Amino acid sequence: MGALPYRLLPRGAAPVGFSIATGALEVTALPGRVRCAEPRVGELEVAVFGAALIIDRDGILAAKASEATGGRPAVPVTLPGASGYRAEMVTDPPLRYVHVFAIAPDDLGVDGGVLVTIRSAHPEWPAAEELLGSLRILTRRGITPANESHA
Repeated sequence: MGALPYRLLPRGAAPVGFSIATGALEVTALPGRVRCAEPRVGELEVAVFGAALIIDRDGILAAKASEATGGRPAVPVTLPGASGYRAEMVTDPPLRYVHVFAIAPDDLGVDGGVLVTIRSAHPEWPAAEELLGSLRILTRRGITPANESHA
Protein backbone atom coordinates (compact mmCIF):
# COMPACT_ATOMS: atom_id res chain seq x y z
CA MET A 1 0.00 0.00 0.00
CA GLY A 2 1.10 3.52 -0.65
CA ALA A 3 1.49 6.20 1.95
CA LEU A 4 -1.50 8.30 0.86
CA PRO A 5 -3.77 8.48 3.91
CA TYR A 6 -7.42 9.37 3.94
CA ARG A 7 -8.37 11.22 7.12
CA LEU A 8 -11.79 11.98 8.56
CA LEU A 9 -11.55 14.09 11.71
CA PRO A 10 -13.91 13.64 14.68
CA ARG A 11 -16.75 16.17 14.65
CA GLY A 12 -20.48 16.58 14.99
CA ALA A 13 -22.63 13.63 15.99
CA ALA A 14 -19.77 11.13 15.64
CA PRO A 15 -16.96 12.17 17.99
CA VAL A 16 -14.59 9.71 16.31
CA GLY A 17 -12.80 9.77 13.00
CA PHE A 18 -10.21 7.65 11.27
CA SER A 19 -7.12 7.62 9.15
CA ILE A 20 -6.38 4.88 6.64
CA ALA A 21 -3.62 4.41 4.05
CA THR A 22 -5.46 4.01 0.75
CA GLY A 23 -2.49 3.11 -1.42
CA ALA A 24 -3.19 2.75 -5.12
CA LEU A 25 -6.83 1.76 -4.65
CA GLU A 26 -9.69 3.78 -6.10
CA VAL A 27 -10.96 6.09 -3.34
CA THR A 28 -14.48 7.48 -3.10
CA ALA A 29 -15.12 9.91 -0.25
CA LEU A 30 -18.73 10.06 0.91
CA PRO A 31 -20.27 11.92 3.88
CA GLY A 32 -18.94 10.29 7.05
CA ARG A 33 -17.17 7.47 5.22
CA VAL A 34 -14.71 6.43 2.55
CA ARG A 35 -14.69 3.51 0.12
CA CYS A 36 -11.42 2.02 -1.19
CA ALA A 37 -11.82 -0.36 -4.13
CA GLU A 38 -9.89 -2.69 -6.36
CA PRO A 39 -12.31 -3.27 -9.27
CA ARG A 40 -13.72 -6.83 -9.48
CA VAL A 41 -11.55 -7.88 -6.52
CA GLY A 42 -12.85 -6.07 -3.46
CA GLU A 43 -13.87 -2.94 -1.66
CA LEU A 44 -13.44 -1.74 1.88
CA GLU A 45 -15.66 0.95 3.35
CA VAL A 46 -14.93 2.73 6.62
CA ALA A 47 -17.71 4.79 8.24
CA VAL A 48 -18.14 6.54 11.57
CA PHE A 49 -21.23 6.48 13.77
CA GLY A 50 -22.33 8.19 16.94
CA ALA A 51 -23.81 6.08 19.74
CA ALA A 52 -24.11 6.01 23.51
CA LEU A 53 -21.29 3.51 23.92
CA ILE A 54 -20.83 4.28 27.61
CA ILE A 55 -24.24 2.82 28.42
CA ASP A 56 -24.17 -0.40 26.35
CA ARG A 57 -20.88 -0.54 24.46
CA ASP A 58 -20.91 -4.26 23.65
CA GLY A 59 -24.60 -4.35 22.79
CA ILE A 60 -24.38 -1.48 20.32
CA LEU A 61 -21.23 -2.74 18.60
CA ALA A 62 -22.55 -6.30 18.32
CA ALA A 63 -25.84 -5.00 16.93
CA LYS A 64 -24.07 -2.81 14.32
CA ALA A 65 -22.00 -5.75 13.03
CA SER A 66 -24.98 -8.10 13.03
CA GLU A 67 -27.34 -5.63 11.31
CA ALA A 68 -24.80 -4.97 8.56
CA THR A 69 -24.71 -8.70 7.76
CA GLY A 70 -28.43 -9.34 7.74
CA GLY A 71 -28.63 -10.54 11.34
CA ARG A 72 -25.63 -12.90 11.32
CA PRO A 73 -24.11 -13.54 14.76
CA ALA A 74 -21.32 -11.19 15.80
CA VAL A 75 -18.20 -12.37 17.62
CA PRO A 76 -15.90 -10.26 19.80
CA VAL A 77 -12.65 -8.90 18.36
CA THR A 78 -9.82 -7.05 20.04
CA LEU A 79 -7.51 -4.74 18.17
CA PRO A 80 -4.70 -2.58 19.55
CA GLY A 81 -6.43 0.49 20.94
CA ALA A 82 -9.91 -0.71 19.97
CA SER A 83 -12.32 -3.56 20.43
CA GLY A 84 -15.71 -4.56 19.15
CA TYR A 85 -17.43 -7.21 17.06
CA ARG A 86 -17.10 -8.92 13.70
CA ALA A 87 -19.79 -10.61 11.61
CA GLU A 88 -19.55 -12.34 8.23
CA MET A 89 -21.79 -13.52 5.44
CA VAL A 90 -21.64 -14.83 1.88
CA THR A 91 -23.86 -13.15 -0.71
CA ASP A 92 -24.25 -13.17 -4.48
CA PRO A 93 -21.25 -12.58 -6.78
CA PRO A 94 -19.22 -10.68 -7.71
CA LEU A 95 -18.17 -9.43 -4.22
CA ARG A 96 -19.72 -12.27 -2.30
CA TYR A 97 -17.60 -12.44 0.87
CA VAL A 98 -18.64 -9.79 3.41
CA HIS A 99 -16.81 -9.10 6.66
CA VAL A 100 -18.02 -6.33 8.98
CA PHE A 101 -16.15 -4.93 11.97
CA ALA A 102 -17.91 -2.59 14.42
CA ILE A 103 -15.18 -1.20 16.65
CA ALA A 104 -14.65 1.60 19.11
CA PRO A 105 -11.61 2.98 20.89
CA ASP A 106 -10.78 1.51 24.28
CA ASP A 107 -11.46 4.99 25.71
CA LEU A 108 -14.97 4.54 27.12
CA GLY A 109 -15.50 8.29 27.19
CA VAL A 110 -15.98 8.38 23.39
CA ASP A 111 -19.58 8.09 22.19
CA GLY A 112 -18.91 6.81 18.71
CA GLY A 113 -17.37 4.02 16.70
CA VAL A 114 -16.11 2.90 13.34
CA LEU A 115 -17.83 0.44 11.03
CA VAL A 116 -15.54 -1.34 8.55
CA THR A 117 -17.20 -3.32 5.76
CA ILE A 118 -15.11 -5.52 3.48
CA ARG A 119 -16.62 -7.07 0.35
CA SER A 120 -14.43 -9.31 -1.77
CA ALA A 121 -14.61 -11.78 -4.62
CA HIS A 122 -12.54 -14.33 -2.67
CA PRO A 123 -12.44 -15.23 1.03
CA GLU A 124 -9.03 -13.57 1.36
CA TRP A 125 -8.18 -10.13 -0.05
CA PRO A 126 -4.60 -9.09 0.81
CA ALA A 127 -5.27 -5.39 0.18
CA ALA A 128 -7.97 -5.44 2.88
CA GLU A 129 -5.48 -6.88 5.36
CA GLU A 130 -3.11 -3.99 4.61
CA LEU A 131 -5.88 -1.42 4.83
CA LEU A 132 -7.02 -2.75 8.22
CA GLY A 133 -3.42 -2.72 9.39
CA SER A 134 -3.16 0.98 8.55
CA LEU A 135 -6.45 1.98 10.22
CA ARG A 136 -6.16 4.45 13.08
CA ILE A 137 -9.16 5.62 15.08
CA LEU A 138 -9.06 9.33 15.80
CA THR A 139 -10.70 10.84 18.86
CA ARG A 140 -10.74 14.35 20.19
CA ARG A 141 -8.13 13.15 22.68
CA GLY A 142 -5.75 11.74 20.07
CA ILE A 143 -5.08 8.67 17.93
CA THR A 144 -5.44 5.03 18.93
CA PRO A 145 -2.51 2.71 18.18
CA ALA A 146 -2.26 0.98 14.83
CA ASN A 147 -4.71 -1.88 14.39
CA GLU A 148 -2.03 -4.40 13.59
CA SER A 149 -3.94 -7.56 14.38
CA HIS A 150 -7.53 -8.44 13.71
CA ALA A 151 -9.13 -11.80 14.12
